[in-house]
Amino acid sequence: MGNKYTSGAVSIFAVIFATLLLTVLTIGFISLMIVAQQRAINNDLSQSAYDAALAGVEDAKRAVRACADDSASPVCAPLAAPADCKVIARAGINGDVNKNETRITSNSSSGGQFDQAYTCVNISMNSPDYLAKMTTSNTQIVPLRATGSVNEIVIQWFTQEDNGGQSAAAPGGNLDSLPPISGWNNGAPPLLRVQLITPGESFSLNELNDTVKSSTVFLRPSTVAPGVPASQVVTINDSSPARATVVGSYSNSLNPVACSRNFAQGGYACQVTLKLEENRGISEGASQNALLRLDLMYRDANVRISLFNGPTSVDFNGVQPVVDSTGRANDLFRRVESRLRLGSDFSYPSYVVDLENALCKDFAVNDTGATGSCNP
Repeated sequence: MGNKYTSGAVSIFAVIFATLLLTVLTIGFISLMIVAQQRAINNDLSQSAYDAALAGVEDAKRAVRACADDSASPVCAPLAAPADCKVIARAGINGDVNKNETRITSNSSSGGQFDQAYTCVNISMNSPDYLAKMTTSNTQIVPLRATGSVNEIVIQWFTQEDNGGQSAAAPGGNLDSLPPISGWNNGAPPLLRVQLITPGESFSLNELNDTVKSSTVFLRPSTVAPGVPASQVVTINDSSPARATVVGSYSNSLNPVACSRNFAQGGYACQVTLKLEENRGISEGASQNALLRLDLMYRDANVRISLFNGPTSVDFNGVQPVVDSTGRANDLFRRVESRLRLGSDFSYPSYVVDLENALCKDFAVNDTGATGSCNP
């Protein structure tokens, strides 16, 4: 009898242990399913909230465009008013000023409404800097409209994102020459061609050819080292060359630039200050016509432009409006900041021939170079 009872007890314990094990496994599996489902729901809500924030950005574009097309439009007044999260509704673009959010509705035939909305959109027509992601194939024209006088322009370029997360490298080669693309180090910052055009508050088309109205510099990365290099200043005055040659009297030499290997200059590898001396400074009125033309050579890069009057930072005036938009989906919020670019996407020419005399140029389509002899 004892062996029978003992055997029965062992069976009961085995069943209990197996049941507990199955229960633990089941609960663990259900918990994993719940966590995965919650993560999927949160990801979906996060994307929906982000989409709602982008809807606020799109409505902000409509408001800014309406004001840009007609400065007398009633849309313009709310854009200049203090931020209160209701600029879109006050401009009459979308929403109700008496409500704290603007719902996102569906355009489908069912006419249903999602639990999405943007809760706050603010637009600042002035921006502390100008940001651009440039390519070697496109010229960037930056209006220098400012909220005050400008005598310094700080240019920063090439971020870690541009270099695939790697540290920056020196381009190598002779610092006085421009090697072919194959001779430029893949991890090196690009060369930046900068042309400053300052025609003044008023000018005629004939005056645009005046060399005093324009200056060009070639910023060539030379050395790359850890930390922040010493401040690098390029002086712009009436003697600064406007282009590579002006009736043979000027020659644009390369300006060597020491860059940071670990992008320690505000997240950028290279930084140069254009110091405008003598009568080349830009007044607030003259800034309405001033332009900065940028061209990259060798590789693409992010570029940042900042304006200063001595040590004081000067904002861009209506050049790249900043939109701060917060979207909601259910109880999850996403906030985004966007920069708007005013004006048309006109393709400015990158290569132009400007001649006073005859032109003579040999062309070759092989590796040995041109063998002909020009005789214009």
